[in-house]
This record gives sequence, structure tokens and C-alpha cells, in this order.
Amino acid sequence: MSRKVDQMPMPAEVLPMKIIVASPSRSGTLGLYQAMRILGYKTYHFYECITVHGLPHMEICSEAITAQYNRLSGVKKYDRADYDKWLGDYDCLVEIPSMMGPDLIEAYVDDPDVKFILTERNPDKWVTSVNNTYFDATLYRFLAMNELVYRAMSGCTRPGDAENAQNLRKHYTDYIKRVKEIIPADRLCYIRLEDGLDWENICPFLGVPIPEEAYPGRNEPEKFQKLVQEFLQPKMMAAVMRLSAVAVPAIGILGWAAVKYGPSALAELKRL
Repeated sequence: MSRKVDQMPMPAEVLPMKIIVASPSRSGTLGLYQAMRILGYKTYHFYECITVHGLPHMEICSEAITAQYNRLSGVKKYDRADYDKWLGDYDCLVEIPSMMGPDLIEAYVDDPDVKFILTERNPDKWVTSVNNTYFDATLYRFLAMNELVYRAMSGCTRPGDAENAQNLRKHYTDYIKRVKEIIPADRLCYIRLEDGLDWENICPFLGVPIPEEAYPGRNEPEKFQKLVQEFLQPKMMAAVMRLSAVAVPAIGILGWAAVKYGPSALAELKRL
């Protein structure tokens, strides 16, 4: 089966990977993305995927997740060469590795020049944080990809389902455990989020000076929601206008959004 990544050209120059932040989302990853950029790394994060590269990278990301978690999809799992095609313009990855599972970590762990950072938080707080942040073609792909990621993490359950919290917790703890097993201890900077995350945690490990600039603010959920709102709002407005042009009543638009994309989209439309 032909894959999206097979149609993607290899970058003219594949940057040597330097840092992989193996932390799952909702574990300080947005702050780490900003911190790595401040330190001068060419950094790839979910935000970079959707707002910088848009639909092509969102399709690649969705394909990689499908290949990883859906054994019946018929899509071949990504390997190092595939990751080089997709991510070769970057020397630092944040958050994306956790979406791909331990296979991406294993693709780079034999390279002695790659360092890793892993933040961990209380699993029950992580479950609550994920469930409180429920997750044109670009709008559809963004929302569909968020649903795909959530289904992979939750064992195809939804918030409120009997096994939802249990499945999310197991996915999280299994992933953290496996990452610790894969990465050599001398190349892993392990941080418990509850103990604090700051320049002092990561700069000595990376061998770089501590910047004078303050570490990026810690209000990650609020920042992420603002970034996503800035990305989604014009696309949702355009969708509403297109639907309105064919005389869909406003209540129909809201009902359609709630069914198609979930409560977060409905709340966004109501704010427009």
C-alpha cells in the first residue's frame, strides 16, 4: 500500500538529531518546545506540525499513528528512513515521539549523539488533564487527528466510559516505563514534573549555558488553548459561512459541529 510518506521527498540535508523530548503531551511539552527553540534547536512539536506545515504534515502524522496502533490498517509502520523524510529538517523532537510510541525512540536510541529528556507527572493528574483538553480539509484533518491520538491513548474509549481512565492511565504508565527501559541512563534527563521544570533541570544536561530569559511560562493548558483557538477560529468561521450559504439553520450548524467534532468545537462556535 502506497503511503503518504513514500510520496514525500527526502530533505536536501537531514539534520543530525540532537534532542528527543520523549514526554507525552500534558507533561510540560509546550514549555519544553519553547525552551528548546530559545536554546537554538530546530524543534518540531505538534504545534509546528499543524500551524507551520499544515495539511501535508498532519496527514503524515495521522498515517504514522494509524500504522503504529491499527494492526489491521495495512499501513507499514514508519522506520528511521521514514522519520528522516518527515522530520529531517529538525534536530529536536518534542511530544511527537510519544504519539508514535516507543518505536520512534528505538529508531534513534542506537545513535550515541542523541540525548533524551523525559518528564513524568502523577498518572491520575495526567488522565484528568487529557480529559479536560478534549481533543476546508485542514480543519477536518486537525480534528480527526486529535481524535485519532485520543483513541490510541484511551483504547478507543471516550471520557466518562467505564474503562476510560483505566486505559489512559495504563497507556501512560506503560509508555513511561518502556521509555526508561529503552534509553541508556547516561543519555536520559529524567524529570518529575511535580518537582519543577526549569533551565536548571535541562541546561547542564545539554551542556549549554542557562539563558538570561526566563523559562517559558507554565500555564500550558491556557497557552495551548489560545494557540489552537487562533488556528481554528478563522477556519470554523469559514465553515459556518459556507454552511450558511446553503441555508443551514444556525441550530443545525451547532448540532452538526457537536456531533462531527465534539463539545470543544461546539463551544468554539458559540464564541464566534
